[in-house]
Amino acid sequence: MKITFLLLVVLFSGVRARAQDAQATTPKTQTASKSAARPKIKPETPHLEFVTEYIRELAAIQNIRESAEKDLKEDPQSAFSNGIHTGTMMQLELRSQIYQLKRMHLDDPFNTLIPSIAGFYQDKIELWQQLIDICSAFVGGPKEIVDYAKLAADMPKARAKLDYIDKTLFEATPVIFTTLIDMRPDSQGHASHLLITKAEREDLIKTIDTDFGPKLDDKNANFTISSAWVLKAGLQKDFKSSDDPWD
Repeated sequence: MKITFLLLVVLFSGVRARAQDAQATTPKTQTASKSAARPKIKPETPHLEFVTEYIRELAAIQNIRESAEKDLKEDPQSAFSNGIHTGTMMQLELRSQIYQLKRMHLDDPFNTLIPSIAGFYQDKIELWQQLIDICSAFVGGPKEIVDYAKLAADMPKARAKLDYIDKTLFEATPVIFTTLIDMRPDSQGHASHLLITKAEREDLIKTIDTDFGPKLDDKNANFTISSAWVLKAGLQKDFKSSDDPWD
């Protein structure tokens, strides 16, 4: 029973954050191998396409998390097998997301943003593998060669690293929203317009509301939901849309 409770608290619990306190930070960059040939520069991906994909990724991860919490609540005795299932689902989704992101490219000053996000996703895949391995060790009963005390200690370490990555991605969300701002100054010297039309803007807000619903208003929402909140809040600010007149 103690082991089941440990998995409930550690494996599926998320560090909570309040989105209003977000501060933009530049995500870590991935260092390219010196021996690798310099890749050809891809044409820039429309910023709307990138942000739309990122919202989809947030929703997909949240759906897996909620499904895991539901399964654990309904069948706590299958905590370890459910942990393996959830970890595998997370890995499959993250690999799919990395594939989609690697097809995209943003020009300077956002040229490192997509590779950095993909790098964090790869780190999460490796951490989920650690959790899968821990859960696998508990399946099938005690084994003499397994150090269960060490595994119990390793689990919260891996979870903490996952939480830290989610926190870093959350703090980078204002940068992701900034990709939608048209940096051309208006007559007052301000960047007052977005790169998207009113209809496109409304579609993004509708997508966020559909994917996350009332969870967006939860003051204790996890970093994934809070990231969606930051994007929605940015879209609702007093920026003009691209099809609004310029001053």
